[in-house]
Amino acid sequence: MRILALAGFLIGLGAVLAPSRAASEAESVSRPQRAAVEAFLGAVASGNPGTVAYALHPTELEKLRARLLELMRSESTRGDFTIRSRLFGVATTLAELERLTALDFYALLGRRLVLVGRSYADARYLGAVRDSGDLVHVVLRGKPPEGRGTVQVVELVSILPYGKDWKAAIPSEIEAQIDDLVSGRAPPAGLPVPGVSGVATAAPAALTGNPPAILELLSAAEKELVAGDCESYYRQRMSPDFRRVTSTKALEALISGCRRNDELRERLIATLRILRGLTPRFEYEGNRAVYDLSNQGLPYDRIALQRIDRRWYVAE
Repeated sequence: MRILALAGFLIGLGAVLAPSRAASEAESVSRPQRAAVEAFLGAVASGNPGTVAYALHPTELEKLRARLLELMRSESTRGDFTIRSRLFGVATTLAELERLTALDFYALLGRRLVLVGRSYADARYLGAVRDSGDLVHVVLRGKPPEGRGTVQVVELVSILPYGKDWKAAIPSEIEAQIDDLVSGRAPPAGLPVPGVSGVATAAPAALTGNPPAILELLSAAEKELVAGDCESYYRQRMSPDFRRVTSTKALEALISGCRRNDELRERLIATLRILRGLTPRFEYEGNRAVYDLSNQGLPYDRIALQRIDRRWYVAE
């Protein structure tokens, strides 16, 4: 797990190792505190943001959710979605985020964050240092599992009381990464790049990219959806093959749903904008363009465009 300013905390930890006035401020680590620390380290080692969320203090998660939603609502009133795009991807709507519980909110946000951890077979607890309020920083030396070497790693985990038990506080490193994302700052040198891209990036033109005919389709389809013209989108931009296998009743339902549902329309618009910055994989002698949409905050991982009689359509 990434540890920031560990040296500062080790000054407080010196109270455990040497007699001084600060010795009265140092504490041993209780069993409930150890349980919270080990649950958090195990969650981090799993690499699953959802598992990490369950190891964090619920109040911390609620505060984080409320703070970020307030920022995103504020920018939304100005017709902006920059912060939302940086944190969750272009295609994730504000309405979707507002419906998420604090746990699910962090699990989704966690895909944009980097929290690296190791698994340990055992740990030697060096001590606990109290900070402001109820916050306690626990320092330990983790012993690797058999076959994973002999180097013991020093870890620091911040915890808060949770009834009779304890839960991990959101690490300051994570708070710093969130602040970087909100502010649009580049991550520190050496920090691994998260597996999720908040905004699609264009491929170098020298390699490949979207041909002008596809860009023309994407632009026209976006304009229709922005104007609320769902009928033109489904009857003119969707491929003839799609319309042929879709019943009249089903097509009317799609058009009606698009008109009524602002969230659905916003997602379609976001998808078209993302496609502009991606490089497709061409199939069937260049008549089908397939786009990888994984990690873009969309409910689908791919989309295809189809060329029929020299004209491009949305295939699916």
